[in-house]
Amino acid sequence: MQSRWIVNLLLLVAIAALALVALYEPGIDQDPHEQALTGLDQEQIDRVRIHRPPRDDLVLARQQGGGWVIASHTALPADQLQVSALTRLAQQKAVRSYPVAELDLARLALEPPRASVMLNDVQVDFGDTEPLQGLRYVRVGAQVHLTPDLYQHLIDAGFSQFVQRRLLPEQASISSVGLPAFSVKKADGNWVTEPQQDVSADRIQQLIDNWQQASALSVKSADTSTAGERIEVVLDDPAQVVVFVIAAREPDLVLLRPDLGLEYHMGDLDDSLLAVPQPAVEQEQ
Repeated sequence: MQSRWIVNLLLLVAIAALALVALYEPGIDQDPHEQALTGLDQEQIDRVRIHRPPRDDLVLARQQGGGWVIASHTALPADQLQVSALTRLAQQKAVRSYPVAELDLARLALEPPRASVMLNDVQVDFGDTEPLQGLRYVRVGAQVHLTPDLYQHLIDAGFSQFVQRRLLPEQASISSVGLPAFSVKKADGNWVTEPQQDVSADRIQQLIDNWQQASALSVKSADTSTAGERIEVVLDDPAQVVVFVIAAREPDLVLLRPDLGLEYHMGDLDDSLLAVPQPAVEQEQ
């Protein structure tokens, strides 16, 4: 009986020792949660370069007004949510950290790295994932960190995933919309249709609001030679004519922006963006 008690005690001691080894692994930074991967705050970042061979680098740059553009692709307006999701990398906390000198970087796909992200002048290298928890090996300077795999899909994404999905600039001031079947423009402070139709002012305003707020479900690169019906949206501030081509109406509305080489997949928005507003007489019925 006494020998069995001793065996059980030794087992408990062994289990406790293993737990301590797992908790306080030798050679590992034991206070990773107190320090982020970089010393940068998101608001300090004004330039991001994603290097992912063999593709060309993707460069994002902050403008003076605070908005972002895709500087590597003719300064296309960038989607703020996507940029924010990527720049959160600067403050990502590590699960575990190791000195570079203790690791075989080539085995972890960190020498050379699979991809790198430059946040201002701070380089973050990305390697493989470890098999047990799916954590990503990330190198910053003299440390290799294991972090949640939250950024690889953004690094691998094409530039179009970072394009702003709004059709028009935020708070755009529209002076006219030329659609295939009719046009709407301001005259003496009022909206009128051409050809003239029996349409309530509220319904015309709703159409304008729809265009001001329209946002695509997804954006893709496009063949700019695609033919289709033409839409012209004239903005007052800043003065600009934005041209779209209707690439498809079914099963979903697809609008091509020839000057940018992009197509906006709008989902089922045909009626709200292209349809003639119902006449006031029919609306009352």
